[in-house]
Amino acid sequence: MPTNTPKKEIVSRQPVIAVLGHVDHGKSSLLDFIRKSNVVDGEAGGITQRISSYEVQHTATDGRVLPITFLDTPGHEAFQSMRERGVEIADIAILIVSAEDGVKAQTLEAWKTIEAHKLPYVVAINKIDKPGADIQKTKNSLVENGIYIEGYGGEVPCVEISAKSGQGIDFLLETLLLVVEVNDLKANLGVEATGYVLESFVDQKRGISAALIIKDGTLPASGSILAGTALSPIRIIEDFLGKTIKSPHAGQPIKVTGFDEAPLAGSLFISSADKKLMEKLQSEAQSNAVQTVLDPRLYRNARVVIPIVVKADSLGTLSAVIRELQKRETEHVKIKIIAQGIGQITEGDIIQASSDEKVLIIGFAVKIDGKAREQADRFKVVPETFDIIYKLSEWFDTVVLDRLPYEEKEVVLGTLKVLKTFSTQKEKHVIGGRVETGRIALNSLVKIIRRGVDMGRGRVVELQSQKLKATEVIEGNECGLMVETKIEMIPSDILESIQIEKTRI
Repeated sequence: MPTNTPKKEIVSRQPVIAVLGHVDHGKSSLLDFIRKSNVVDGEAGGITQRISSYEVQHTATDGRVLPITFLDTPGHEAFQSMRERGVEIADIAILIVSAEDGVKAQTLEAWKTIEAHKLPYVVAINKIDKPGADIQKTKNSLVENGIYIEGYGGEVPCVEISAKSGQGIDFLLETLLLVVEVNDLKANLGVEATGYVLESFVDQKRGISAALIIKDGTLPASGSILAGTALSPIRIIEDFLGKTIKSPHAGQPIKVTGFDEAPLAGSLFISSADKKLMEKLQSEAQSNAVQTVLDPRLYRNARVVIPIVVKADSLGTLSAVIRELQKRETEHVKIKIIAQGIGQITEGDIIQASSDEKVLIIGFAVKIDGKAREQADRFKVVPETFDIIYKLSEWFDTVVLDRLPYEEKEVVLGTLKVLKTFSTQKEKHVIGGRVETGRIALNSLVKIIRRGVDMGRGRVVELQSQKLKATEVIEGNECGLMVETKIEMIPSDILESIQIEKTRI
């Protein structure tokens, strides 16, 4: 965090791409092929092997040499706790699916994580060279599980590859670069670097090291890096090949040696040329840290865990606020106080909350200091402050309700068989059909079924019965309708009129 006004040096940033998928679907093989064909000098150094992140220089079809950072997400125990964090760190994901097996349990788990974080992604159907490969069946399994790829009711790019032979991998990389271009990734190289800790470990010769991904800014030539309560001088900085580098920038994976304690995987790091400022922030973070070791079994069966940083004007009000929050705890809702303290909401509080979007910062009878407000704007953290306890309680009740999971259930109101298609203009399709069961209503959501396969969704935007406008048409009657959808419908398709019902679970 610079002590003077930061300059703006906005540039396109190299992407950070996470590769996810079911065990044995070829994730590691894909990464190995990309590394061997794109990394200069062959085998990568220690950081690649230790944290499974590396940087490649890809030559695009137009001749440009473009750097790309890849994150591996192996299924070992150490990464289990980092899975969601890996997706949070990445800009784009590759969801890899075997052409032999189709969608499996971890495919769905990975996809749900990607969707939850609204991360752009590309589906790679691997092992197309295998004797048991069935690309069509694999694509159908994607659609059946709600993964709507291009040509099958969705917009998610899908590329067919062989990680063993390299077939289709250049096209996959070009597709990824198109997704990068569409998402217009930017970084301000004029600010001091911030990013995430991927992994930390002890180097027997040099001490505690950590692998980091820079997401914004440029690392100062000197100064310090702070990750949680762990501080390191900017002294030994290496790239993914283990080579010493100066001033790495946004998008790059680096290894930093010299931390005074092991930083937590997934924690946010900041950097500054001002060593004294960083020492002050470290001291503040240490004083805010909860010393009690929280038993993880308390949260194991909870449907909702709400992590909170609490600041108040006195010890008495601090304990009162914490008690008020904990009154909301049930078997399924747990409150996790990750930091507490007396005084204003500071930069250290913002930094502590920035590494996880689920963390709440609550202040009671205190204000947010100026520098903390600046950092809150930068990291898109919104502290909540109160002066009246029941107002805090009312607000927190809404937070708990919003975070409780709910179950979505589709209720079929009626079905219509498409008899004829007439015209299409800008995703609006005029068709004729007969209501087979129930009813079809104006403005209703419809699911388009073709030979038993769910092709996607649409909405009825116009409805006519006997050439007159209608609000609904019931079973046994023919009608004309306009459906807004990206799906090109054909005669014999079935439209299911559905209603989504949500119930808390």
